[in-house]
Amino acid sequence: MNYPQFKEDLQRIHESEVYGLAVFEAAARLTLNRERRQKWLTLKALEETTLARYLAYMEASKQAVVNPTGWRLKGLVEGAGLGILPWRIAMKLLRDGTLPFQEKFLRLKDNAEGTHREFFAYVYAHEKAIEAFANKELSGGQDSLKPVKKLLAL
Repeated sequence: MNYPQFKEDLQRIHESEVYGLAVFEAAARLTLNRERRQKWLTLKALEETTLARYLAYMEASKQAVVNPTGWRLKGLVEGAGLGILPWRIAMKLLRDGTLPFQEKFLRLKDNAEGTHREFFAYVYAHEKAIEAFANKELSGGQDSLKPVKKLLAL
């Protein structure tokens, strides 16, 4: 793949996963509702899985991994907020927070070739699953974690 933002977009995956892990960890730690804590922990598991897949991709494609400085701290702070905010507000913030990442991940997916396409399709799908979870929670629907659990089963 070779397009102008490729390296930046690729690094954004690492930033996103480190950030997401911290967000969901902090939110789970601070929420008082047991069911919501479990939801945050399921989202955290998706971020852990995606981070592991990213690191494996980087190793297999022999690309340098650059630590995403500051993203964990940012995630812990913002996750603490999500953990104590009213659920509807937290879900709106979560949903809206996926949009900038989706833009980058879609560009990676759309520019991917050959065997790389599957990895980047997964990365994009994982961000869409988080958005779908938040939307389902906002609409009061059941089984909001279904798209997340589906990806965790891959």
